[in-house]
Amino acid sequence: MNYSRLSLAALLILNTTNSFARFEAHEWGTFTSLVGSDGITQNGMYHEDEPLPGFVHGFGEVQIGNISKPLPTPIPRPRPCRGKGCIPDSYFAKNIVTQKMETPVIYFYSDREQRVNVNVKFPEGVVTETYPAPVSTFPNKENAPILANGSTTFQVDILNSQSGDIPFASNDNIYSHARNVGSNLVRSGNEQEKFIFYRGLGRFQPRFSITSQNGELKIATSQSNKPQAAFLVHVNESGNGQMIRLGNDLTQTVSTGVIRQLKNHSEQSNALILTGSSSRDALIQSLVGSGLRQDEAKAMVATWENGYLKVPGLRLLYILPRAEVDQVLPLQMTPAPDALERVFVGRIEILLDTEEQLILEKIQNQGTDFDVSSLGRFAEPMLRRVSEVYNGNDSSVKASLNSLIQQASISKIVSSGGVH
Repeated sequence: MNYSRLSLAALLILNTTNSFARFEAHEWGTFTSLVGSDGITQNGMYHEDEPLPGFVHGFGEVQIGNISKPLPTPIPRPRPCRGKGCIPDSYFAKNIVTQKMETPVIYFYSDREQRVNVNVKFPEGVVTETYPAPVSTFPNKENAPILANGSTTFQVDILNSQSGDIPFASNDNIYSHARNVGSNLVRSGNEQEKFIFYRGLGRFQPRFSITSQNGELKIATSQSNKPQAAFLVHVNESGNGQMIRLGNDLTQTVSTGVIRQLKNHSEQSNALILTGSSSRDALIQSLVGSGLRQDEAKAMVATWENGYLKVPGLRLLYILPRAEVDQVLPLQMTPAPDALERVFVGRIEILLDTEEQLILEKIQNQGTDFDVSSLGRFAEPMLRRVSEVYNGNDSSVKASLNSLIQQASISKIVSSGGVH
């Protein structure tokens, strides 16, 4: 009897220690878009303000045989392309980009070494940046001027180790945070990493409707598209963020009074408003509740803390339902894992109708002297929306709007300003 009890206790300890199945894969990522008061996603979502390390592969680059890029020395080198997903500027005259798929990473957990083929499809977009290099990707710069029908395949060996020879990335680079996870090392060709990393550009309308009238927000979704969690965030021009957790109603209105309280950073007048570590903890808890491990959730929040909670503006953060992730970004692995978790955050930048009018008034007064950089990374989609709002016949205003949109479109990396 004592031996049976001892064996049972040992088994329980083993099951507690081995917190993953024989083969598991966990993925997280972000879809970023901007909507105006009409709730429609805006073109121009290809700018970035936090560059990736130089070793990351650009649009269309693949592994040739067993050779890809050599591992870089521990000296940071500039990216050969910055700010637009390594895609030539000429593509954006022919394509509408309303979604930036930012930093999906796939972690692997296995009790033995094995080779896995991973195919990710993006029907309404393309994969633009990767590491390690994929073995095939479509489209690329040569074969498709249309940024759609994306399909990228990786072939990686899952190693029986959690550390090894991986390329240098400084600790303050946005890329490095994702490495702070107890996942297996993967190898493809001569490249090793703690995960598969990829990014992309696309165009699709979120299934989470946000419209604005008289400075008030109306938020709606359907039961089948109900998010796993949702937060409304405001960050002021000093980079201080505050957020509130939204309710579970399928249709709800956020009044001007609530928005005013959220924007009031001088005093925390509402106990429901979260700041600092409370905001981070709430996001981490929601991500864990949606399927991530604790270290994965912490790595994701560390990666996107600046974009989520420090870049000025008003935004909605929500965790997409799994069914929507699988439809927008179909993923297939061979062999299939015993368990696959996919947790994506929708980040929707919000331009209130009152803010649209404020920007328009400034442009009417200042013309092309208007400071495009004051709108930050999302200047181009903001200006495109303001141009839609303008219903006057003044040719000089129209010309100014067109000129400012062009200025914003050629900016590789814009400053972290925004509408407050």
